[in-house]
Amino acid sequence: MTYTKVKYCDNCQIDKKAKVIERRSSYTFKGETFEIDERVLICECGEELYDEALDSEVMDTLTKLYQERIGLTLEDIKSIRCNYDFSMEQFARILGWSKSTIARYESGKYIPDSSHMSVLKRLKDHPESIDDYYKLTKHKFSAKEQAKINEKLSNTDQQTVEKGLVEVLHINYKLYERTTSTGYRSFNLNKLINMILFFAKNGVQKTKLMKLLFYTDFLNYKRNVISMSGVPYVRLPYGPVPKDHDLLLTTIEKNEMININEEFIDDYTIIRVMSLKEFDDKIFNKEEIEILNTVNEYFTKFGSVAISDFSHNEEGWKNTEDRQIISFDYAEYLQLD
Repeated sequence: MTYTKVKYCDNCQIDKKAKVIERRSSYTFKGETFEIDERVLICECGEELYDEALDSEVMDTLTKLYQERIGLTLEDIKSIRCNYDFSMEQFARILGWSKSTIARYESGKYIPDSSHMSVLKRLKDHPESIDDYYKLTKHKFSAKEQAKINEKLSNTDQQTVEKGLVEVLHINYKLYERTTSTGYRSFNLNKLINMILFFAKNGVQKTKLMKLLFYTDFLNYKRNVISMSGVPYVRLPYGPVPKDHDLLLTTIEKNEMININEEFIDDYTIIRVMSLKEFDDKIFNKEEIEILNTVNEYFTKFGSVAISDFSHNEEGWKNTEDRQIISFDYAEYLQLD
């Protein structure tokens, strides 16, 4: 299925319908050479057009491949500090780095230099090795600060269990990343968590939440030719849901970001999801925030049954076998615009 967008063409000097095509290209990134399949926008006249979403997709792909080649992804870098529950300042002081250095690495704007990368890789593979760095800088902390750090370090075992669940999610989704099964986006757990926090801030039934995530990702693809979270969705009798959705919710709950509560009414079990953390809007761009609000407002008065019935009219649900992944190609026919 060929996807099209209307863009201004400098050669034609008017807005023209352009096709999104896939091609093999070679890039040199951070001194490393990569062969990737990139998607570009081509006008009917043959001119290649700039598209911010597709350009960002290429940069995301190169960054991820580079991080995989050197053995540490951006998600790994972010999760290392979070596994210890340290603030940026605490983590920076323990390692003898600046707080701004930690912030730059975790934002993805800078890739760690070789010495810092080796430290981070060691902490990822051997979380207990933080003790070695702490011993060197412990004298710089007050007795009160040391007590807080010691308490957090005592929780390392539990955090290792939670980290294991996150790794399972990444493994489960990696097979489908950067394909039509995930909307050409690598799995972004942080975005997915915050999508859930956004919709569950006042509590939401689990069935409805699954559909809200589906419509958010597919609408983002319809508008920008890329999904928001990089999650594959499967067809179930009650509508589309993220693949391995129960594992997904369990992982987020164990990390104390949501609460899942079961209510028994007559012969029915109602599962409600409630946010425990604040939604972080800084990780989304303006268009993504607009899509989150659009989906939320459109389905405000829909209950679980109504939104499930609504999703059954989607071409993607109707034309996909039960328990199979729904291709993002069907976003073109999404009932929302």
